[in-house]
Amino acid sequence: MGDSLRDRLLAELQSIRTVDCHSHTTSSKGYYEAAPIDVFRLMTYFERDFQGTLGMSSNEAYVDCQSDADKWQVLKGVLERTRNVSYWRHNIVTYQALFGLEDGELTDANWSAVNEAIKQHSADPAWYGAVTHEIADIETQMLNVPWFQDWEPEYFTAILRMEPALDLHNPETRALLEGRLNREFGSLWQLKEGLAELVSSYKTRGSRGIKLAHAYSRTLHSEDVPEDVATAVFARALAGQPLSGEEIKQLQDHIIFFLARIAGEMDLVFDIHTGVQSNWGTIPESDPLHLIPLLQANKGTRFSLYHAGYPYSREIGMLGKHYPNVWLNMAWTYVVTMEGTRQSLNEWIDLVPGYRILGFGSDVGWPEMVYSHLIMARSCIADVLALKVERDFISEECAFDLCHKMMRDNAMELYSVEPRG
Repeated sequence: MGDSLRDRLLAELQSIRTVDCHSHTTSSKGYYEAAPIDVFRLMTYFERDFQGTLGMSSNEAYVDCQSDADKWQVLKGVLERTRNVSYWRHNIVTYQALFGLEDGELTDANWSAVNEAIKQHSADPAWYGAVTHEIADIETQMLNVPWFQDWEPEYFTAILRMEPALDLHNPETRALLEGRLNREFGSLWQLKEGLAELVSSYKTRGSRGIKLAHAYSRTLHSEDVPEDVATAVFARALAGQPLSGEEIKQLQDHIIFFLARIAGEMDLVFDIHTGVQSNWGTIPESDPLHLIPLLQANKGTRFSLYHAGYPYSREIGMLGKHYPNVWLNMAWTYVVTMEGTRQSLNEWIDLVPGYRILGFGSDVGWPEMVYSHLIMARSCIADVLALKVERDFISEECAFDLCHKMMRDNAMELYSVEPRG
């Protein structure tokens, strides 16, 4: 590593014990139940480009393969058409950083060695912890925890996922919550009391927030639906009457505003997915500007808005500028588009107070991919900060301070994280 400002910033970033501000990483137990893993399973979002290319999942594409060599021929064919995308480059960085790949691509000559290295390492009972704590040096990962599931506190800090709260007009979902809480919901008031109990119980166990990813299935736009309107809709659901799409949205909107209010009252962060979608997703429904009524109505609640809102990064930057209850969370973004993330961060540093930018969230399933995503994040951040010092009148002192704020300090404060020993 040289002595340029970018090199020094990169070295500083590598020295920081990072907080992963959005995690779906499998538990160590789940990891070793799946081990040994191979090159064909150690994937994250490239699966979406794989499926978009072949019109089927990788599992479906490999179903007739008799060997890893057969699978490689399938993957090789996909790569001939897609290897340019950041989702695949994320895999290449993983192979280079951890599994001995010295070339710039996976080829006929090297894929088998990489595959065997993955199998060998993933079967090592010390590997998971080594990657997470020693190699990546992660402080903690803010893990999306589904209802009624546990987590491993040595690796994770819980964020309770709340989409089922928007499905409580469905009797099956309602019965599940009633059974776990040992109570019946005969009214909307009782339902909300039960939801508050659920959230509070997770906070007592160490949860630091709640999360909604409803932008995958509906618009982020919600309104403060009056109590009497939502009560009448829920009464119809209890009576087994069919609800219209408008009525379901009214009940959901009311619950969303309720969750935002209790998050503020309980001093929990409200994390919300914005921007990037799955294949065939309705992208405009994820525009973070749809959240303005919710943000305005809950000024005492801290919101962490995910994924740079991409492709609405400029819009979410203005929310970060003008809404002091908004933190901009860069989870996922570097593996979506490195250049788009550089552009977004470049603008945000001009707009948003530095204490409200969360610089890294892995948003992946394997610890190895967390580390390679972190490598990509550090590279982008060093690029941007060096450029800001060179041409935009930011001091070196401010740039180095932003490294620590974005990668650790802001998240430690926002989520009230205690340092691990």
